[in-house]
Amino acid sequence: MGNRTLFSFIIFSTLVAGQSALANNLQIDIGLSPAGSFKAETKKVSGTAHRTADGIEAENVVIDMKSLTTGITLRDKHTKEHLRVEKFPQAKLIKASGKDGKGTATLEVSGKKTEVTGTYVVEGNTLKAEFPMKLTDLDIKGVRYMAVGVKDEVKVRIELPLSEAKRATASAKKK
Repeated sequence: MGNRTLFSFIIFSTLVAGQSALANNLQIDIGLSPAGSFKAETKKVSGTAHRTADGIEAENVVIDMKSLTTGITLRDKHTKEHLRVEKFPQAKLIKASGKDGKGTATLEVSGKKTEVTGTYVVEGNTLKAEFPMKLTDLDIKGVRYMAVGVKDEVKVRIELPLSEAKRATASAKKK
């Protein structure tokens, strides 16, 4: 490999690694009763968060629910059935805003809109948010398999790239 080829490879590798560091990610921690837990996750999340004068905001973030995995094929199938993924293949963070590490968001999951509150931290150019969510708010109730049930409250974690504040539109500048 010549010096020029090696240099090109290093630049390409650095760019790919940089993009991986900013990869979007969604993780859901699901508790089981009487004991245990599992995680459902996907990296197929599109959208970004933005810094504002007062904190952060995000809108129109889309999660590909078909790509949600738990590490066990049968559990993947059951999870997607309960979330009605065939009918609602995407979940959406419609709008979120936060200040001083606390925030609120409007979500649409399984065809249902719900409001959540949670916390966030900014690490470099990444926003890491976490919030509890009740499955009953999505009309998901009584999930059981072989005498093991899913607890109603799950913890959702999302990571998004964080950019500088969105520029004001021309109409907003005129006001």
